[in-house]
Amino acid sequence: MTHIRVRVENLTFDFGTPLFKALSFVIPCGVSLVQGGEGRGKTSLMRLLAGDLHPASGTVQISGAAPHEPSQIYWHDPRSEDWNELSPRAWCAKMRARFSRFDDMEWNALAAHLQLTEHMDKAMYMLSTGSKRKVNWIAALACGADVLLMDEPFAAIDMANIQKLHALLENWHTRKTSAWVLADYQIPGNVALAAVIDLGE
Repeated sequence: MTHIRVRVENLTFDFGTPLFKALSFVIPCGVSLVQGGEGRGKTSLMRLLAGDLHPASGTVQISGAAPHEPSQIYWHDPRSEDWNELSPRAWCAKMRARFSRFDDMEWNALAAHLQLTEHMDKAMYMLSTGSKRKVNWIAALACGADVLLMDEPFAAIDMANIQKLHALLENWHTRKTSAWVLADYQIPGNVALAAVIDLGE
């Protein structure tokens, strides 16, 4: 039986204009996709799942912990500037302190795999958008959280590294320990999806 990591029931949210009304779905372990056109609320839904925003009504439940327990959910808004003065190595230290299952060996291996090793001691503001997205990826892959939220995860990343990330995700479903939730416009490569939440065009 597939373990359900996220359960959303009757979620209603207005952000200037109505986005969701009585939205319900479940997200099991594996890789799931939140898809929809521009302005359909993909980012807002991710922030609701992370606990950054609060619904007008309805519930978000994360299994295995109280809702929005920081140690259970990995989320970093790729548009945020709150890490600009940090280096990837300093970000790694923050994630190690936050997540009890953080894997240093995984972090280092992924940094090398995604060609980030030489950038480990540079401030984030010095890195390209694509490199910062890759730092977000390796933190998520190494942290050991139960739920991993990634908004437009492949934006600004070169095709060679996108293919590497697709390959990592294609094998993720065999681990059956965490739920990846990707908010994007299309299915990532040949990844087998556990669930699709379609917010419409």
